[in-house]
Amino acid sequence: MLLLAVTGPGVACADLYRYIDDKGVTVLDSRVPPHFISRGYEVLDSQGRVKLVVPAAPTAAEREANRAALEAQKAQDTADANLLRLYSSTADLERAQSRQIQQIENQITASRASIEDLQAEREELQGRAAQAERAGRAVDPDVLAELAAVDSETVRLQRLISRKRQEIAETNSDFERQRERLNFLLDDE
Repeated sequence: MLLLAVTGPGVACADLYRYIDDKGVTVLDSRVPPHFISRGYEVLDSQGRVKLVVPAAPTAAEREANRAALEAQKAQDTADANLLRLYSSTADLERAQSRQIQQIENQITASRASIEDLQAEREELQGRAAQAERAGRAVDPDVLAELAAVDSETVRLQRLISRKRQEIAETNSDFERQRERLNFLLDDE
């Protein structure tokens, strides 16, 4: 009779733990062996209802992915703060873009003017060379060297112009990304 009183419905039963063992079998026990804790388990009440779910510990790959995600979020937060510090509106950003594009275009214009000057110099050097040949003399090696230098500088400036055109495209693309992000950030405020 004493036994019935102790185990009757009025007495609270201890929690049970449900976990998966090494064989993949679900086990109910009064405790979780230490080597299974990292796999996760559930705590059940006396009625068999789940009171608490303890998830499995993250794997090394999951921890690394979480760390990388946190670093990426931190980098994005820093970039967002800088963007908001630089531009209070998209109009500010568009003015900055205009200024930057104008600076690059000024460099292109200066390079084109230099190419025109070099072409005039080249024509003058070619005239001197032609004059020497018409007179039956050998062309002065200094004139030939200057012609080669002018041609080399012209090619360098043409490449510079090409790179500056590419820089304009990249700058516009960068500013477009910044504009999209700024609009997103300003809409959230």
